[in-house]
Amino acid sequence: MRVTAGVYTSKGSVRHQNEDSFLCALEQGCGIENDGAEFSGSIETPLFFLVADGMGGHDCGDAASAFVIENMYNASKAAVEKKYVYNEDTLETLIKTIHVDLLKNGKERGTPKMGTTLTGILLQKDAPCAFLNAGDSRVYRMRNSFIQQLSRDDSLSSIMPEAAKNIITNAIGAGLQDFKLSCRFSPNFAVAKDYFLICSDGVHGFISDGDLEKLLIEKNNLQEGAKQIVETAISNDSNDNCTAMIVKIEE
Repeated sequence: MRVTAGVYTSKGSVRHQNEDSFLCALEQGCGIENDGAEFSGSIETPLFFLVADGMGGHDCGDAASAFVIENMYNASKAAVEKKYVYNEDTLETLIKTIHVDLLKNGKERGTPKMGTTLTGILLQKDAPCAFLNAGDSRVYRMRNSFIQQLSRDDSLSSIMPEAAKNIITNAIGAGLQDFKLSCRFSPNFAVAKDYFLICSDGVHGFISDGDLEKLLIEKNNLQEGAKQIVETAISNDSNDNCTAMIVKIEE
C-alpha cells in the first residue's frame, strides 16, 4: 500500500494559541501555527494519521493534545520496530492506556480536566485498516468522488440537536472515568484512489460536507489542499483552531 498525505494547521483568526496537534505517519506537529507536514511512502508497518484538538474549555488543552500525540508517536515507533499488527482490542487497549496516563498527568499538573479529542486512521499492510475517534473531530472518506463521514461526533448535539455544539460527551482525559474508543476495522477500509480527510471542528463546523467534497476534488498537492480547506474555514468565520489532513491511497 503506497500512501501520500498532507496536513496544515492554524490557530485561526480568533484564538491566541493553537491547541490542535497532529501525527502524520511519523511526523508530529504540536502547538504549531500556520504550518504542516507531508508524507509519501509505502505502508510496511502500522502508521497513524491523527488530529487531536485540545479542549480549550479546560486547562492545558494544548498540553493534552501534545501529550496524546507524543504517546501515539512512540507507539508508532514501537510498531515499526516490532512489525506489530493492531486489531480492535489492542488498539482500544493502547488508547485507554494513554487516557489513563493523561488523567494522571492532569492530576499532577493540578488541571484534572485537561483533555483532547483524538481522531484519525490506522493504515497497515496485509491487515484490516481502521478509523478511530474520541470527541468531535472527524474522519471523512471520499471514494468515487463521493464524501462520507466515517466517525460519529461524541457531542451532546449529535443526540439533542438543540444542544450547544461544543459540549463533548467523550474525550481522552477531561476527567472522564467512563471512556470508550470508537473504532472500526475493515478489509476494504482503504482501497486505491480513496481520499481521507481528518479535521478538527474548527474546520468541519464551518464548511458543509458538500463544500468539503468540492475542495477535495479541486485539490492540487495534498498539503496545499489541506491549507485551502483550513483557509476556507477561517474565511467562513471559524472561531477555533483549524487543522486538516488529507491522506490518499495510491494506485
